[in-house]
Amino acid sequence: MVEVKSSTSVKDYHRDDTAVQAFVARSAGVPLTSIALAHIDSSWVYPGAEDYQGLLTENDLSAEAFARGDEVKGWIADAQAIAANANEPELETGGHCGDPYECGFLGYCQSQEPQAEYPVHWLPRIQSRALKALIEEDGVADLRDVPDGLLNDRQRRVKMHTLSGQTFFDAAGAAADLASHKLPAYFLDFETIQFAVPIWKGTRPYQQLPFQFSVHRLSRTGKLEHQSFLDLSGGDPSRAFAEALVANCGESGPVFVYNAAFETSRIRELADRFPRLKAALLAINARVVDLLPVAQQHYYHPSQQGSWSIKRVLPAVAPDLRYDALDGVQDGGMAMDAYQEAIHPGTTRARKNQIEQQLLAYCGLDTFAMVRLWQFFAGRPDLKL
Repeated sequence: MVEVKSSTSVKDYHRDDTAVQAFVARSAGVPLTSIALAHIDSSWVYPGAEDYQGLLTENDLSAEAFARGDEVKGWIADAQAIAANANEPELETGGHCGDPYECGFLGYCQSQEPQAEYPVHWLPRIQSRALKALIEEDGVADLRDVPDGLLNDRQRRVKMHTLSGQTFFDAAGAAADLASHKLPAYFLDFETIQFAVPIWKGTRPYQQLPFQFSVHRLSRTGKLEHQSFLDLSGGDPSRAFAEALVANCGESGPVFVYNAAFETSRIRELADRFPRLKAALLAINARVVDLLPVAQQHYYHPSQQGSWSIKRVLPAVAPDLRYDALDGVQDGGMAMDAYQEAIHPGTTRARKNQIEQQLLAYCGLDTFAMVRLWQFFAGRPDLKL
């Protein structure tokens, strides 16, 4: 027996799975002599021509799986005992509810518990042992019950301004951070797709492959222009994407993004794949300026609930721009789904055209949102955008 997982390595809970599968098969009378777990090799590169040899790596877990029969019997007995109870188990929600995956009953169980007015999970990046212990072991659920001494500066800011309902904005600091980046400026955003089983030659499992970009250019006089790229042909869009990116980002001026690690990583990957475009692509990377740290350091609105994603910051800064008003595609996950539907051979031309317009509107809003954030943080209300 070979159990196939979509992960890229063997996890501890996979070993539990194989023990259960082996026990069930043998208990059903299957003369099972070996069991392996296969997972995806993320370093493998698809050679094309439907040749998928090497995509999966097998690990023989026979000895340990067969040796755990008594342990599996214990799990079954425990599960049957719980199922036989007339009442629900009395157990508070916590970290165990998401290990290794989120439990399907989590929403129900949480609805039976007192709800914090200011949930402690609004605190960003909860990493210190003391803070984790306070939440997980002592059951502290409300920001008001968290001592300031356990919080870092950003967490204290979130707590303070969430509880006060007052916006924090260091306008001078934000403007100073952006002052050296002169117009003209470009505002750039990508949409990507990833496949567990690659469909394009020269690509790897789960590789983030860009199929769309939007770029707004703001001139020195405040004129705003928009260009976009979107390939729904079903073929590998990478080279055409890279060429269009170079053509539309100019040769000078800052290239603003929101969370630079994503776009710059994709550009480096394109540079590695297409040596003739490498210099031009890396030149774009050298001009990238990240708006996310500016927002994190100088702005916080209580409605953000501890998040600085652009979809949390934008409604506070520019409430006239709304992702939830978009038709069809409103976030990155929906963009991936829409793209896969659009390139499917069975998708009608009318539906494909509809998806194209939805993707263009979504990605275009991402970059126009950055223009408005830049205008706000740079202190440029004089520009009529």
